[in-house]
Amino acid sequence: MAAAPVAVGAIASSLDEEDDNGIVSRHASNKITYKLSQLAEERCHGLIESFNLCAKGRSFSMVWACKSKYTASNECVHKYVCAENIDVVCKRWVDLGRPRKPDWSVLLEGMDDGIES
Repeated sequence: MAAAPVAVGAIASSLDEEDDNGIVSRHASNKITYKLSQLAEERCHGLIESFNLCAKGRSFSMVWACKSKYTASNECVHKYVCAENIDVVCKRWVDLGRPRKPDWSVLLEGMDDGIES
């Protein structure tokens, strides 16, 4: 059974057209999200590590003792892994002709700065 297709912009809207131009497979969408997550982990490593060190050895006190570090790391990751960036990369993937092995440097170009303008 084939995976259900996901529309570019599916998080914010639904497909209005009948054509195939805005369809991204579930596999491709998951791969794009994974690549953006890897980029976020690489770019936010310091903040994530800071939270991990704060939380290490704590139990319930971690909730209030490390809240600012958690919030900072979460905001940093969200700059990269958000609906807007997923939609931008999905559109680029479709524009490149839905390659099986895409050039990720092209697809993720400009994502180093977080949210696209």
